[in-house]
Amino acid sequence: MPPERRQRPGTGGPSTTVPAVRIAGLHLAQSLEHARGRPRSAIAEVDGAGRVTRLVLAGSDAEILAALPGAPALVVVDAALAVPNADGRRDLEVVLSWCDIPLFPTSRRRLERVYGGTRGVSLAAQMAARGLAAVEASPDLVLRELLWERSHPADAPPLELRTYREAWLGVRAPAYRPKGRGRARPAALAEAHALLAGALDLGDWAPAPDPGDWEAIEDAARLDALACAYAGLRHLVLGGSLLLGTRERGRILIPADRNLAGRIALHVERLRAQGAVALPPPDSGGPGTAVAP
Repeated sequence: MPPERRQRPGTGGPSTTVPAVRIAGLHLAQSLEHARGRPRSAIAEVDGAGRVTRLVLAGSDAEILAALPGAPALVVVDAALAVPNADGRRDLEVVLSWCDIPLFPTSRRRLERVYGGTRGVSLAAQMAARGLAAVEASPDLVLRELLWERSHPADAPPLELRTYREAWLGVRAPAYRPKGRGRARPAALAEAHALLAGALDLGDWAPAPDPGDWEAIEDAARLDALACAYAGLRHLVLGGSLLLGTRERGRILIPADRNLAGRIALHVERLRAQGAVALPPPDSGGPGTAVAP
């Protein structure tokens, strides 16, 4: 039975139509070494009702592109797709750090050192050539917001800023990915699955109950892809989301209740006025929203 998730955040009412949208979440194995070995990337496709229609693994760029839906479609990726800076971190990471959202500080030098290259940037160019809109997302942030909204509904009145910040700091996404060359964590995989099953119709898919090392790693990749797909669904259909950044400087989809949305907008305005970032105000999503390729 599909989970009871038919509320649009911020509206209080059920969705009565199924929008004709094409959304894919992509967990991209950023290491070029991984791309040449066993498939480590995962693709989750969802429809406008939040039903997962495909959940597959892929290896090379060519395999990933072949598995993505055709244009027009929104592809949401858990990897940097634009890295204009050689060092330091991007503007979107600066803004989100002020909102107590730690992200990997992305630069070309860091990606070369850690992953051996900027695979997401290359793949983004190939997707754009096919007319696909591609944006980034953080699965950890998606799961953290879902966990937050269990006790703070997205359409609830915002909290006083200090109260919100203290409460937000206490919310942590399940840590299910492997550390270094270790294995993923089955208990945390189940916790992340439960959060996503309350937001998407996952059908009968669930992480393996007693996985081997590779199975657990692959299930972690699938969960990342599902979280990305949900970020896309929330932005295009459900509402309660922000698109922060630009295609040239990096842009990220953020599921956001009124508390988080207000805080992000506040820091974007402040940092723009100081000349610390060069980002436009974030765009809110919702029914009828489109993202340009």
